[in-house]
Amino acid sequence: MTNTVNELAFAGKWVELLPILNRAPELVRCPSEPKGYTVLHQAAWHGASPNVIGELLALGADRGLRTRSKGQTAQDIAIEKHVERKDLNYLLSLGRRSLAQLMRKAVAENHDFFHEYDGNQIICDRMIECFGLDTYCHSEEELDTHLAAAFTALTGVTLSSSEVITCGPKDSNTMSVDTRFWNDRFLPTLRSLVNRSHVIPIENEWAVVADLFDPPPEQWGLRGSLFLWLEMRQALCHVEIPEGPDALARILAAAFESLTGTSLEAGREFSIKRFSRGGMSGGWISREWWREELIPLLQNRLVWLQQSWRY
Repeated sequence: MTNTVNELAFAGKWVELLPILNRAPELVRCPSEPKGYTVLHQAAWHGASPNVIGELLALGADRGLRTRSKGQTAQDIAIEKHVERKDLNYLLSLGRRSLAQLMRKAVAENHDFFHEYDGNQIICDRMIECFGLDTYCHSEEELDTHLAAAFTALTGVTLSSSEVITCGPKDSNTMSVDTRFWNDRFLPTLRSLVNRSHVIPIENEWAVVADLFDPPPEQWGLRGSLFLWLEMRQALCHVEIPEGPDALARILAAAFESLTGTSLEAGREFSIKRFSRGGMSGGWISREWWREELIPLLQNRLVWLQQSWRY
């Protein structure tokens, strides 16, 4: 069966290959002999469509695996063979899922985690915001450390405590937080996700606009855009992926105006005082760069990501 998979992948026969992999997904990471090409490497070599790449990733294809012959990842091959295919570059880019993403995935896959007016859900949402800026865990020990510290920071008590924790908008409308839920249900679920976070793609069920901000662009225009990019990603960490690029542009324009106090269409360059602490030029932002480069980049990523979900 492995030989059949490798032969079909070598020929780029996805219509025949994908049903086989759906029945035996463990074969998606089997390397060929002698060069060590997996199905994902072959898909990159052929310049496969985003929906084929998306299905391979959903089946567990590992973007970090390298060929034996040249030590290339699938992304390396895509860049070499199809430099114009920015969609391949984006979908095959390396990286683990962040802790915030894994928490969103855990919630999406466990609909019984929270009940109505649940304090645990409030804490979970605050943790997602806390971990929104690239917090990665490479082991269960790192996860336990990160989560325990965040829980204490948000509640004032440790996860090992049996103390009753309450939260809410006011004394007459409080909600309870249960450390047993975090220790007995949420943490074990996250541990299983951390162990395979390097092969989890961004999925429709839990994706938010903030997910489109990674990886960052290679250029920033003016220096202030880096800090605005980080603020916008944080601000949009609970906003669901919209239906299309036009809707995304409206969301981004609204976030831009909310965080800067000025319209994206108002002119060319302006300065943000809170970004200027590192020097005279640190706070300058080019509206033109956002309109013509950064927002189109995020719109393209939305389209590529949604195409990869159509498997």
